[in-house]
Amino acid sequence: MELKFYIESGIIESFVLGLASEAEVEELEHMRKLYPELNTEVEFVERRLERAAFDEPAMPPVEVRDRVLQKIRWEQGHAYSDPASNYTFINIQPKDGNHITVHRWWKIFFIIFFIMSKVFLFLAIFYYLKYRMSQDKQGYNLPRQVKQEQVQIAGV
Repeated sequence: MELKFYIESGIIESFVLGLASEAEVEELEHMRKLYPELNTEVEFVERRLERAAFDEPAMPPVEVRDRVLQKIRWEQGHAYSDPASNYTFINIQPKDGNHITVHRWWKIFFIIFFIMSKVFLFLAIFYYLKYRMSQDKQGYNLPRQVKQEQVQIAGV
């Protein structure tokens, strides 16, 4: 009874289609060792799926055949030239001396320059804020003094 339920569960179809997980595959292989009739069931499912594929084939579009043949001809070195098509093939493989390269040391220099600029920016902001705090502590905050003088002039 357990074997019949196992066969009807659909795990064999998943295995044949390649959709079964690793755990399900291991379980099926273990069950095939215990129950040899599962081997005949797996073969039956394979034959049934193969027969269904040949009995009801779905033909690919004609464009697919043309693209495949064009790819084959291109790989063989014979450029496919269709007078109706307006394709231009450009070889983008660089030849020696035809492309610009940047030496490795320039790349390192730019990375160091970028990092140092960020460090200097941080230090500039830090020391500016420290300077402002020291000015506030000493009472040299000019905008406050200007406001106080304006209040005194307006009050007089």
